[in-house]
Amino acid sequence: MAKRKLTVDSDDELPFEINFIEQAEYIDTEKFAELTIEHPEEEAILRKLMGGGAKLLIGPRGCGKSTLMLKAFHQMLKSVGAQALPVYVNFKLALKVEPLYSKGANAPFWFKGWLSLKVLEALRLTLEQIDGVDFPESFPKKDFVEKALVKIEAGVTENAEIDRFSVPFLQEIIHEILDRNSINRCVLLIDDAAHAFLGKQQEDFFDFFRAVKSKSISPKAAVYPGVTSHSPSFQVGHDAEQIDVWVKPSGDHYERFMMEMARKRFEGTQVRLTDENKDDVAFLAYCSFGIPRAFLGMLRSIYNSPESYFNTDGTLSKSKVLALSRSGKEMSHGVYTSLETKVPSLKSYVMNGDVIYRALLDNIKEFNSGKERSEQTMQFGIRIPLDPNLEKVISFYQYAGLVMSIGEFSRGENGVFAVYEVHIGDLVTDNAIVGRRTKSISLFLEVLRAKKHSSWPRTFSNRIFEATRLSSDDFRISLPHCQVCGKERVTPEAHFCSFCGSRLKSSSTYEQLADQDISVLDISSAIKDRIKKHSQIRKVRDILIDNSREQLMAIKYIKKARSVKIVSAAEEYVS
Repeated sequence: MAKRKLTVDSDDELPFEINFIEQAEYIDTEKFAELTIEHPEEEAILRKLMGGGAKLLIGPRGCGKSTLMLKAFHQMLKSVGAQALPVYVNFKLALKVEPLYSKGANAPFWFKGWLSLKVLEALRLTLEQIDGVDFPESFPKKDFVEKALVKIEAGVTENAEIDRFSVPFLQEIIHEILDRNSINRCVLLIDDAAHAFLGKQQEDFFDFFRAVKSKSISPKAAVYPGVTSHSPSFQVGHDAEQIDVWVKPSGDHYERFMMEMARKRFEGTQVRLTDENKDDVAFLAYCSFGIPRAFLGMLRSIYNSPESYFNTDGTLSKSKVLALSRSGKEMSHGVYTSLETKVPSLKSYVMNGDVIYRALLDNIKEFNSGKERSEQTMQFGIRIPLDPNLEKVISFYQYAGLVMSIGEFSRGENGVFAVYEVHIGDLVTDNAIVGRRTKSISLFLEVLRAKKHSSWPRTFSNRIFEATRLSSDDFRISLPHCQVCGKERVTPEAHFCSFCGSRLKSSSTYEQLADQDISVLDISSAIKDRIKKHSQIRKVRDILIDNSREQLMAIKYIKKARSVKIVSAAEEYVS
């Protein structure tokens, strides 16, 4: 799949650059209220997030899960009374604890202790924002919690003294706070809950999630489609209701949603984007495929270099808009490709998935060939049941935001088909819709705005494998590689490398990711060069340990907005 192209940043940090921060958790509270807009299903989603019961907020990276959770948090915080006490906690860096699983140091115990401590830390932050709250004497001291978290994340579990910080202790503390302050319910808003790609670690999280739930404690968690491993005792639907928040990229409501986002982000700037260029902005919105983070990345490029995108009459250059439209799908392809590093045991699935994705695009393009634009499709259907290997590949597409599940549809005697929509950015780039050699934004919009119909190419698992010349033997689970010679170990039980004789070490995904050079991060080459030239930062971990961002902000031309983007890129890479 294509690598994502990086934008070039201007030297000076521009006055409104902070408006284009793409991740809600990095935006100041006041600015958050100014910049966020209403999700098409916001009222119903917030009602569920602020109400009782356990919920799972599901969607790919960048689709708005954090924004909705933070909206629920701020809304509840403003009206804390008898109803609900909100606690927002982010588990993005849960992978920091993953090395304990490879060392066998009673990892589930320490991870669940880490989870409890993170909730306690966030609970204190909430209570400190409420006047007149009554703290129980048993609430652990702030510095103790902070030091315990640092120890666990560093793998130093001796004398960590967290034995008593179990789920029952956490429940006891929360219940006491509720009783003391006459509050009915605590709502735990757990963001980035499924960033840990180690299956066992994810299962331990869901054991924690299920255990912490009570009549007066309502946990809500943001998770990903496709890659989330629930524990054997956890049943979606029974233990938690699932809420899909990925906005479908179709219809007037979608255009209004994205157009309002663009208007708010450019408000106060000298750039008049939405006044004269509504169709061009709508086209970019469709090419972001319902992922606001991708759309904001496009808007940021225009804001940073307006002279590159605008004609002298104030209209956008069509050729530049078409080129920019590719960045949305390139972001999703980058997320997909990152799975090779984050789930190295399933590298063959990721690589074969490239070939299958290409075949699915070709299938849609062939289906649309010769059809009127109003009759063209952006979807494909695969007859159920899917081959298990193909199902895993499709789940990776969903995680990355490359395909969106539309549902299951019966075709009578021909069977039931699982239907998916493909990333619009890829359909545009490949001319799989419209089909004309000369690309036209107006013609693309004609297809994208057309009424959706139920006609799409049908295929089967075996046909896909035949078309791609793949078989079940091509999908294999890889074993960790030798740290010295790089060869794959022969058996899971091997203690020494069969090729070079070196002792084999336990493999940690987090440590491998954190030790990568900053060149792997999704930031511009100019920023990477500037960091290396004017600081001692070389590896991803150097950015992660710069908690206050002091090293980054000491570099010329890197201030708040850019330091936030750099840190978020590092955290995204290891999560």
